[in-house]
Amino acid sequence: MDERNVYLEIAKLIGEPINPELPVPVEIAAIADVDTAEPGEKVYYFASEDSDVDEIYDVDAAGALTVVKRVPMTDTALTFKGINSKLEYVLVDSVLSSPDVDILARKKAAIARGMDKLELRLILKAITDSGSVFEAGTALSGKDLYDVIMEAKHNIEDYGDQYVLLCGSAVKEAIDNYDKKNAGTFNYNITLSAKLRELGIEVRKIFGKVKTTGDGSSAVLLDTNKFILIARNSTIAEGRPLQFVRRRISPDIAKLMGADVDKAQRALIVNPTPVNVAGTNTLAYGVYGYESMIWAIKNIKAICKSVDLSSIL
Repeated sequence: MDERNVYLEIAKLIGEPINPELPVPVEIAAIADVDTAEPGEKVYYFASEDSDVDEIYDVDAAGALTVVKRVPMTDTALTFKGINSKLEYVLVDSVLSSPDVDILARKKAAIARGMDKLELRLILKAITDSGSVFEAGTALSGKDLYDVIMEAKHNIEDYGDQYVLLCGSAVKEAIDNYDKKNAGTFNYNITLSAKLRELGIEVRKIFGKVKTTGDGSSAVLLDTNKFILIARNSTIAEGRPLQFVRRRISPDIAKLMGADVDKAQRALIVNPTPVNVAGTNTLAYGVYGYESMIWAIKNIKAICKSVDLSSIL
């Protein structure tokens, strides 16, 4: 008789409870400086803009220096945000009697994917909801998509280059179809995709949905009719215009999980039997995810969002 150790088998299927080399989503890595914070470590950012005008003097005949008092920039402590997934569980009896032994492995992958998407959604929503971010397309009359993208570029090109254009699905489709749509009215050569590459603008389509606390239903990561243009190489501030930080998992918590995960940033945890389901101890195994992270817009002048462009797409 082939005897199966269910607990060890499930642990093998879903891997280690915590992945110590977990990368951030590629879109976040493209637009943000990524870092980690130790347990209990505080994270700050400069909350005010240094608006002092660049001013240089001729040397005084007597060699005197002009003395100007300056004060340090104010700083703001950022508050980490904890997010966790639902506790997904499967009955032990179902595991024993089913050939589908990879169910928890798939749930683990889905949890990690969902948390990646939520991180990105929170950052993009902070940009689109901000009243301080440059906005392109506020007057759409007589403009097309090319005009609005150029307006966005001109809004931020004094503050950086190496652009990435994060597009909703309809905007990306309109870029792909721009040449064909306008072929009958072209009075000059304006192949849009090639022009964007020529101007150093990398186009990335943002798609997918995720649901979180307070959502009536799953929400798109970026409105399908909008885009965000970001200058990743700033000329006025060090680094990229956004910062993303995950807090490392406490070694004490890791010890309780039975794993050496001092470098880990996200917990994907096996919940051994029994699992408490609605107040009842249930013969089941579970898996869930947890992380603590923050994000901040460090250089708001290097970011431009668009209005809803549905009327010109």
